[in-house]
Amino acid sequence: MSAQRPMTDKEKQLFVAFKLAMEAERKAQVEYGKLAALAEDPEIRGVFERLEREEAGHEEALLRMYRDFKVRFLTE
Repeated sequence: MSAQRPMTDKEKQLFVAFKLAMEAERKAQVEYGKLAALAEDPEIRGVFERLEREEAGHEEALLRMYRDFKVRFLTE
């Protein structure tokens, strides 16, 4: 294991991009949840609920990748 080094500007941009992407996924979840609550038709409500779950999955995947890269960066 080598010593830690400071992040390059490009690496910092990538970490910021991960955070922005996760925030976008959270915002999408909120919006789809609102739309599901507004939908009176069960089929339409189901579509928005599915989209909300998909966005949650995207957020979880991004968070795992972010953590993996962070650990990798900190241990290089």
